[in-house]
Amino acid sequence: MKEKKKIRIGAPSIIVLISLYLILPLVLTFFYSIFTEWNNILPKGFTLKYYVQLFSDGVFIQSLGRTLLISILPILITGAIILLAMYVIVVHNPKLEKYIQLLCMIPYALQGIILSTSIISLYVGSGSILSNRILLLTGAYCIITLPYMYQGIRNSLTGVDAISLIEAAQVLGVSKLYAFFRIIVPNILPGITVSAMLSMAMIFGDFAIVNTLAGSHYGTAQVYLQKKLFQSGQLSSATIMVLFLCTLGISLLVFLIKKKEAPSHIHSKECSDR
Repeated sequence: MKEKKKIRIGAPSIIVLISLYLILPLVLTFFYSIFTEWNNILPKGFTLKYYVQLFSDGVFIQSLGRTLLISILPILITGAIILLAMYVIVVHNPKLEKYIQLLCMIPYALQGIILSTSIISLYVGSGSILSNRILLLTGAYCIITLPYMYQGIRNSLTGVDAISLIEAAQVLGVSKLYAFFRIIVPNILPGITVSAMLSMAMIFGDFAIVNTLAGSHYGTAQVYLQKKLFQSGQLSSATIMVLFLCTLGISLLVFLIKKKEAPSHIHSKECSDR
């Protein structure tokens, strides 16, 4: 009993220490962004002028908008492609799944800088529409998000037992195409949303790919932050905090969606067991 109590007391203490270790840099960054000087132990000159300056800067607002746009567009394209591929797999040819899964897992092994350098060397000098930097950036992010979107959609399809639902819909006289996109897809929408949000958070924090492919052509929030690092420490700290809050908002949205999704899965499983 004493050993169990020690374990119960020790585990929360370790979690608290790890949490403090992880949060401390963020807290110090926040304090650095709201004071004008920090030459001694305690900072001096409380101010919010760096946040006011940040949100008054049209370049930052535009870069934040570009980041959101380039985070959403590849996810929509990738999601549509994977849904069409999964329709073919689930409805017509399940044997193709292992090949699709292999192709979707390849991007896990691709580092961002390697992918972006390869894309530049292959397409930039072609003189075609494929040499457009924004198009290259969108394509690169489609490749990067492919494993996350595929795995999330595949797991959701497995959870709702898509094959049984399509067969039941066919008994009622509904076509396979209609059953998949009007019955299956709405049922797996929470899973698709979670995968999309996770992919969006990953793209939102990317710097290597966007800086290599379109740094001077398409300035995102990460490119803006990189430029401000050499101008003002407080302003760059304020930028970091704003970007962190954006990423935190996306993560909280994912958490809330997964929390709402869990009871529905449990309920559907109980119904199928009955």
